[in-house]
Amino acid sequence: MKDLTLIYYTANLVGESFSERVRGHLLSLFPEGIPIVSVSHKPMHFGLNICVAGFEVSIYNIYKQILIGSRLAQTRYVAMCEDDSLYTREHFEHRPADDSFDYNSNRWHIYKSIYFHRPRPGMHTCIAPRKLMIETLEKRFEKFPKLLDEKKGELVGFAEPGRSERRLGLPIVKLTTFNSPTPVLVFDHKGSLGGVRKVKATDHIEKSLDGWGSAQELWDRMVHE
Repeated sequence: MKDLTLIYYTANLVGESFSERVRGHLLSLFPEGIPIVSVSHKPMHFGLNICVAGFEVSIYNIYKQILIGSRLAQTRYVAMCEDDSLYTREHFEHRPADDSFDYNSNRWHIYKSIYFHRPRPGMHTCIAPRKLMIETLEKRFEKFPKLLDEKKGELVGFAEPGRSERRLGLPIVKLTTFNSPTPVLVFDHKGSLGGVRKVKATDHIEKSLDGWGSAQELWDRMVHE
């Protein structure tokens, strides 16, 4: 996969032991190696690391970290990777069109003994052309150069590229979804930026998933300190 760089971004809020296991799993998918740019709030040894110590923890700055990482990548495509997500090799084999941000719809949350699924694009499953990512986020930060206040509602619409450009008054970009054979997983943690999401009546709930097995066993194996 010489045409793809992994952009790993983190606010370093989740436990380091858990994060190390997540990074170890990610590396195990590429025994031949793959370009990685990590953008973190604390220094770390993971690919080319850029430490943004002093950045306020916020959704606004998450996208700024993605822009920093994408600018440093040298491949045609970039794939987003988060510190609480598990991926599969086939997820990273997807390639988007030159004008599209592509999101894996086969993504499930895991919390203790359950997996649950809701159909919504997640930035942690985004694969996009590097130039398109840079151009789109640069336009966003040109319009919103200062940190936005979530408590004041200023971050409404400051979401995954392709979802809310109209709301933000920015040029529309294309959003496409795809499905990997095995799901991508995101762990719900109380201390993380996303926190623990409340399971809704419309969510699809499972105790076990093909490719991952029992939710409780996976949770115990990955999350234990």
